[in-house]
Order: sequence, then C-alpha cells, then structure tokens
Amino acid sequence: MDQRDSPTWVAIELTRQGEEKVQDGSLADTLRADLGVSKDFEIFVPAATYPRGHRRVTLLLMEGYVFVATGLPETRYFALEDRPYIGQVMSTVGGHHRMRTVTSIPDRVVADLRHQLRKMVTANLPLGTRVRVLDGAYRNLEGIVRGTDDEHAFVEICLRSLELVATIPSVLLEALEPVAKECKGG
Repeated sequence: MDQRDSPTWVAIELTRQGEEKVQDGSLADTLRADLGVSKDFEIFVPAATYPRGHRRVTLLLMEGYVFVATGLPETRYFALEDRPYIGQVMSTVGGHHRMRTVTSIPDRVVADLRHQLRKMVTANLPLGTRVRVLDGAYRNLEGIVRGTDDEHAFVEICLRSLELVATIPSVLLEALEPVAKECKGG
C-alpha cells in the first residue's frame, strides 16, 4: 500500500484570530466552510472546551495549531493562507522546480495528541459531569460521573430498563455540555 493512502494530517499554524476561533469553538466549522468540505471531514483542534460550573473552560494542548485531514488537492490547503485566521500551512520546498508541497503528519502523532488532550480534560472530572464513553464495552453511551479514583471514573449509565454504575478509564470519557439528567428509577 502506498504510504500516502494511510491517514495523514496537515498541520496549520493559526494567527491570533485563529486562536480566538479556538476559544469560541468556531474554528473547525470555519475551516470546513473555507475548504468546501462536509461536516464529517476530519479536523483536530488540539483544545477542549467543557463546562465547569456555570462557565466554559478551554484547555489548550498545543496553542497555535490545528490539524486537518489530508485527501484534498494541495492548492485547497494553501488557499487557506489567504484567510486572516491562518498563519501558514506547514510545507517544504524542494525538488528540481523548487515546488512547495504540504508536509503531512502520520495519524499516530495526531492520535497521541488526542489521547493527551483526553487525559488533560479528564484528569479532574467533577462529580455530576455528563460524559460520553469513547471506547470499550460502553462506547457511545452517555452517563454522569458519580465518583473517581486516580485513573477511573464511576459513571452512572441509564438505559431504558437498566441503571448501572460502570468503572471506566477516565481517558475514555469525553465531557459533555450540561445539564446532567438523573436516572428516572429509584
């Protein structure tokens, strides 16, 4: 298999305006609109916004960058440099014609960044936080954090006919917007 067929990413440096879009949560949607791609086109913003009390907190894993999936013509990525929120698309200049090409980053690097970000966000999940399980036996189910230890959260999951408290590694949880709902049963 050609290595270019495996998932890779383009690193893009942001301007201050781009950083503001990270803070307000609009960066990924703005990028998708400017690239002319659908909502399911992968973009990884190395930051997470989650509720803490009555305010929103943004944790930055890597300030000043965003990662966009490869697969588009390189000219589409370079066209982003005309936008005020983009500093530059990471690239190299080489070859006989001194042609500029997009630098791609292996998926394992971005997967590691995602893992680090989840660890940051879930390090201190407050009790009552509504979460989604990202992997494992309870994948895609939502619940409420009822307790934590060093590496796990005790998540109350309410299904139609069953309530349970599952012990789930914290790194497999994604904090969701409030409001946490209580289970209906007693």
